[in-house]
Amino acid sequence: MTNLTKLAATALVALTASTSFASAMVTPNYPGPIPLPIPPTNYPGQPDHHHGFTSLECKVRGADFYIMNFGTTTIDSGRQVAWASPTTDDDGVVLLPKMLAPGESVKLADVLSDLALPGSPCSAAFV
Repeated sequence: MTNLTKLAATALVALTASTSFASAMVTPNYPGPIPLPIPPTNYPGQPDHHHGFTSLECKVRGADFYIMNFGTTTIDSGRQVAWASPTTDDDGVVLLPKMLAPGESVKLADVLSDLALPGSPCSAAFV
């Protein structure tokens, strides 16, 4: 047997032994991913049990501040909203003057003490 043959035979034995050892190792029994609950299906005549969510967003432009409803439910008028514009160091709390359906916005005119460029940071949240 040549040295190359001996080396190949040794490598084959080592590979077989390590593969056998790896397949014989005990692995813990994990239950796997936790299944998500299936949402109930609403049939005609049944009440809708799905609740939407509210999500306020804002934007500033010039001296105006806009509060937008990016949620899936209508926001009632009279809700208190805290707003802030770090660019101009202005903030406050306002009562929503009207109901905001999803996708609608309300403009707070001339509330910023300095002009703000579109895209400037802002925040709006329920109090």
